[in-house]
Amino acid sequence: MQVKPEDVAVTEVEFYSDGTRIAAELFLPPGLGVPAPAVVVAHGFGGIKAFFVADIARAIAAAGFACVTFDYRGFGESDGPRNRLHPLEQVEDALAAAAYLRTRDEVDPERVGVYGTSFGGGIAIAAAALDPKMRAAVCAVGISDCGHWLRSLRRNWEWIEFQHLLEKDRRNRLLTGVSEVVEPEVIMVRDPESEKHEQYLRENWPDRAFQLDLASADAIMAFRSVDYAKRLGDKALLLVGVDEDGLTSYDYTVELYEAATGPKKLIELSGMTHHDIYQPQERDGLMAKVVEFLKEHVA
Repeated sequence: MQVKPEDVAVTEVEFYSDGTRIAAELFLPPGLGVPAPAVVVAHGFGGIKAFFVADIARAIAAAGFACVTFDYRGFGESDGPRNRLHPLEQVEDALAAAAYLRTRDEVDPERVGVYGTSFGGGIAIAAAALDPKMRAAVCAVGISDCGHWLRSLRRNWEWIEFQHLLEKDRRNRLLTGVSEVVEPEVIMVRDPESEKHEQYLRENWPDRAFQLDLASADAIMAFRSVDYAKRLGDKALLLVGVDEDGLTSYDYTVELYEAATGPKKLIELSGMTHHDIYQPQERDGLMAKVVEFLKEHVA
């Protein structure tokens, strides 16, 4: 039976990660053969499950998978301190999402994979490396080295000023325990396309609040998903990059591909920018390739 993405049933669920309640959504297609393979779908930098990952989860679920999307701790409908983005905590949340899927009667606990987009791509790779039962990971327009990434978004003088700002905040945290809260673009400098994307998010989710403390910048810069790619062993990895990415260089995708030692595949999409993969026509074409990979390595 061919299932359309719009026919996939979506249920609000929740689980706990390190004692913090995580709001999530479970995607189950009609006629799902059980126990079924399953996929965790992780969103990008400052995102929430209401964004484009819901469409990704629907597309994967329509192909015969159970899927879960979730808000990282401190974001969206999840509990946890706001204005904080620590990648290793987000990895824990992704691992908890996989553990939650394994509690479901619909899911085969031995057949679970993870998909991550943009910043979430690195989270997905780390989760797959750390979860002994995870079969495969998909990383779309991801980042291999977040310290290098934040440096690459700035001119030399801007990087120097940013380092001075962080050093001042480190001193203040040491003396007061408080980190300055800033707009996210103080940490992640947007390219013009990303600025348009952010404007779209503001118009469509006007109640969304997104700020970060400067302590998050230190945690972000320390995160290197390429180190986790080297630890995947024989787990399969699909990497997707675009050749006109002004936010996360295609070179990061290549670096991740070269670091992985197990079964791996690299897809380069020509004439596309970072956020084009969320547009329906481009997304549908990509999802067909992703589903093919997941059926081979997870299902």
